[in-house]
Amino acid sequence: MQSALDQFRISIRRVREMISLHNSVKAQSTSALDLSDILRAALVLAVSALDYYIHEVVTLGMIEIHRGQRPEPNPPHNSPQSAFSRFQVSLGGARQERLISIDIASWLQNEIQQSQGVAFLQQSHKISTLLPIISNSLANQLNQTSWLEDEIRERFGYQSFQQPDKIADAIRLISDKKLWEEVSTQLGKPSKDIKQELRAIVDRRNKIAHEADIDPTLGIGYRWNIDESLVNDAVNFIEQVVESIHKIL
Repeated sequence: MQSALDQFRISIRRVREMISLHNSVKAQSTSALDLSDILRAALVLAVSALDYYIHEVVTLGMIEIHRGQRPEPNPPHNSPQSAFSRFQVSLGGARQERLISIDIASWLQNEIQQSQGVAFLQQSHKISTLLPIISNSLANQLNQTSWLEDEIRERFGYQSFQQPDKIADAIRLISDKKLWEEVSTQLGKPSKDIKQELRAIVDRRNKIAHEADIDPTLGIGYRWNIDESLVNDAVNFIEQVVESIHKIL
C-alpha cells in the first residue's frame, strides 16, 4: 500500500510545481495577463491526487486482505459481515478459482508436475514431503489476484472518493477504524471542522471542473476569485489529510 502514498506525494509535488510556475510567470508579467487558471488547474489536480490515493490504497488493501497479508476489518455492530466480506464480485471474474476448486486434484497434479517434474509424481512420497509443495502451490495461486484487482478497479471506476463520507465508506473496506475521529486526533482539529474544510475544497473543485468557475451573481465572464494563498492552503490541507489517513491504516 506504500506505493499509493508514494504516487500521491509525486502528484502533490507536481501540483506545487504548477503553483510555483504561476508565481514565477506572475512576477515577470503585468496584471493584464490573467494567470488564475493555472491556480484553478492546480486545485483540481490536488483533489484528483486525493481521489486517486483513496482508489489505490483501498484496492491494494483489499488485495492484501484476500492474500492473507492484512487482517480483514471487524464487522460493524449492525452487521455479521465486514464491508470487505460484503464486496460483490462477478461469477465471471472468479471463474478460474471456481474451476480449480471443482477439480482440485487435477490442478494440484499439474502444479506439482510443473514445479517438481514428471518423475516426482511417479514416485511414492510421505505426506510430510508433499505438504510443503501443496502449500506453496496454493499460496502461489492465492497471490494470483489479477482478476480481483480488475473487479475492484471496474467497480471503483464509476465512483469518486473526494467527499468525507465517500472516503470513509471506501476505507471501511480495509479498516474498521473510525476514520475521521482518527484523523482528528492526528491533526489536532475537530473531525467536524476537518470534514467541513474538505467539503469546501471539493465544492470549489467542482465549480471549476463542472461550472467553469463562473460566478453567476456578477454576470457573463466573471469567475470566482482565486489566489495563491487559497490554493496553497488547500494543497497543504489535502496533504495533511492523506498523510494522516496512511498512518492510521
